[in-house]
Amino acid sequence: MPEHCDRLIDYISGELNEEEKRAFEDHLKECSECREEVEEMESIMKDLPFAAEPVDPPEGMKNRVLGSVFEEEQTEPGTVSEDVEQPYEDDKIASLTTHKQGKRVRKPWTALLAAGLLLSVSGNVYTLLNEENEGTDPVVESIDEVMKKVTLSGQQNGTASASIIKQQEDRTLVVEAEQLNQLQGEEVYQVWLINGETPHRAGSFVTNQNGEGAVAFSLEKLKDQGDFDTIAITKEPDATSETPRGDIVLSSKL
Repeated sequence: MPEHCDRLIDYISGELNEEEKRAFEDHLKECSECREEVEEMESIMKDLPFAAEPVDPPEGMKNRVLGSVFEEEQTEPGTVSEDVEQPYEDDKIASLTTHKQGKRVRKPWTALLAAGLLLSVSGNVYTLLNEENEGTDPVVESIDEVMKKVTLSGQQNGTASASIIKQQEDRTLVVEAEQLNQLQGEEVYQVWLINGETPHRAGSFVTNQNGEGAVAFSLEKLKDQGDFDTIAITKEPDATSETPRGDIVLSSKL
């Protein structure tokens, strides 16, 4: 066997460095046998995510998978194996070890690698299901409620709406704007919540080519700032403004 053929498993598992990988890929151009093995293993690994169904692995699955592998090792060279439908319904994962056997007999190490991958996937699914079933609290779906909604307007182009949404014990400000003028460079639109004469940053956004933009801001960050009486949007030179530097584009009383 050529030296490069020995590196097939390392190539498939991604353990070769860049120089070794390039050398092996040059080898693949000349070696049709290795090329077919790589294509077959890549096909098997591509199918693995779809094979990992959320079911408990059937009892004796490991013995059946490895048993079929060792039987395959004893197949005489040149013998073509026919695909045989699995007699058990739940063991769909094991059927991948016979993938493409109608073409040719797989090398022993190829079948062992496939079986190892399949058993690993099955074990991970089994462990994950057990962990999820042990001590898992019931999932409570959040029920959102719009507490307040206002429409922002101004002297310039564009309109916007601002909603305060209650999510269990939290409140979120959602601002949606449209038909705004395009921004230049690092410019952003900045949302401000104003309490008296004091403005507080409440998220910034940029617009798409249609002048549309949106931002969601957790009001829990400002829960100690009292009640706000005004919401405004300004155009700022960048997203670092701690106080408004640009003109007010849109605004509304809350």
